[in-house]
Amino acid sequence: MMEKSMRMIDEERETQTSSDNNSKKIFEPEFLSCKMKKTLQILSNIVEKGEKVVIVSQWTSVLELIEEHIKQYAIRYTSITGQIPVKDRQERVDSFNREVGGAKVMLLSLTAGGVGLNLTGGNHLIMIDLHWNPALEQQAFDRIYRMGQKKPVFIHRLITKGTIEQRVVELQKSKLTLASSVLDGTATRKMNKLTTADIKMLFNL
Repeated sequence: MMEKSMRMIDEERETQTSSDNNSKKIFEPEFLSCKMKKTLQILSNIVEKGEKVVIVSQWTSVLELIEEHIKQYAIRYTSITGQIPVKDRQERVDSFNREVGGAKVMLLSLTAGGVGLNLTGGNHLIMIDLHWNPALEQQAFDRIYRMGQKKPVFIHRLITKGTIEQRVVELQKSKLTLASSVLDGTATRKMNKLTTADIKMLFNL
């Protein structure tokens, strides 16, 4: 039996109100939101310790922004998104899992993270944005938390206070409760779909 430890870290951040930053376009490389700043701070701490990290987002545009900042720090990285052909992915996985001379950072789209990738070269995962279906996030977590992992695993989930993300967390909890009821046979609806009630809760209707 392989022994592993896993720590879930929810990073709650206040929304940024700087008029200078708000005057810039969000998807310009020079724009630094509070969440981007926190991501780079966590990334810096991980790399300084000689460890590796998987950074996950639903949006390739967000990963591209992070990529621009990583380049400035001259950190070796690789990426896997839906745009990367399947035949080219293993080479990137091997680079990340290589102990010496490989990539320190893996930029991973959430959908690509659920296809059985083994990324145990890293023991940190940063979840940039939340998905209402916790099963998809768990699939991403499992990329580093699996057989072959020799280090303690840390999951960093970035949640911005005062935004819809806090309601997404509540929705995730309800979906997990539903998953438990599926197992004991008491479920009355599927957890992989958004209901009208779910949507009303998300948008506070």
